[in-house]
Amino acid sequence: MNNSFNKKLAEIFGKVDEKVLQAKLNAAIDMLKKGEIDDLVKKINKMDKDELMRKINEFDMSKFNDLNIDKDEIKQLVSKSDFDNMAKLIGDQGEEIIKKIKDIIEY
Repeated sequence: MNNSFNKKLAEIFGKVDEKVLQAKLNAAIDMLKKGEIDDLVKKINKMDKDELMRKINEFDMSKFNDLNIDKDEIKQLVSKSDFDNMAKLIGDQGEEIIKKIKDIIEY
C-alpha cells in the first residue's frame, strides 16, 4: 500500500511540475511577444544556471508533447539573433543552454 501511495504522490507532483513548467514557458513566450526583454533578463539572471542545465538535460520529448508546446510557434517567435542575445544575457553556460534549447525545438 505504501508503494502505491508513493507512486500516486509522484504522479501528482509530476503533473504539478508540468503545469508550472507550462506556465513559465507561456510567460516567457508572452514576454518575448510583448518585447519585455528586460523583465525576461531579470528572471533569467535569478536562475541557478546549473539547475537549469539539469532540468534541460532531464527534459524529454514526451514532456514537450504533453505540454502541447508548438515548436513551430517558438521558431516563429524567437529569431537566431534572439537566441544569440539570450546566450549573452545568460552569461555562464549561456551558449550551452541555448544550444540545448535549440536542439529540443529542432531549430
